Amino acid sequence: MRTSWLFLGGLLAATLGSVVARAGDKPDVRARVIVAERAAAGSKVPVVVEMTISAGFHVNSHTPSDKFLIPTNVAAAASAGSLSAFRYPPDVEKRFSFSDKPLKVYEGTVRFDADLEVPADAKGELQLQGALTYQACNDVQCFAPAKIPLEARLAAAGR
Repeated sequence: MRTSWLFLGGLLAATLGSVVARAGDKPDVRARVIVAERAAAGSKVPVVVEMTISAGFHVNSHTPSDKFLIPTNVAAAASAGSLSAFRYPPDVEKRFSFSDKPLKVYEGTVRFDADLEVPADAKGELQLQGALTYQACNDVQCFAPAKIPLEARLAAAGR
């Protein structure tokens, strides 16, 4: 009987230890810019920022449920031409242990898209620069707001 209690105690300690370790995990959030390598002068080119959030974590949507929550935001500019505002995907409403009401979040891989209007007289390289800002959380805690720099280049050629 005593051996059974020791075994159960050890099993319980191992289980609680893994829960504590998971609560201390840090989010792995990555972003990349997807854009064509070349664009014709005077054309419109899609620009996509792809954000990947590690399993067990989420970020607040662009329009969070509460004013005090940090929204996910994509901001970028082009060295030439006109970059439209980014369009945000639909969020998911989920309940978490720390909130009485569902929160609007993004999980997994999400894409934010915009359009780059390449100038009619464009030649050479165009650069896109910006940042993706977000706050990652799990079911137990939120981490400090973070920023991922965004950069991409594409060659512009006359028609």
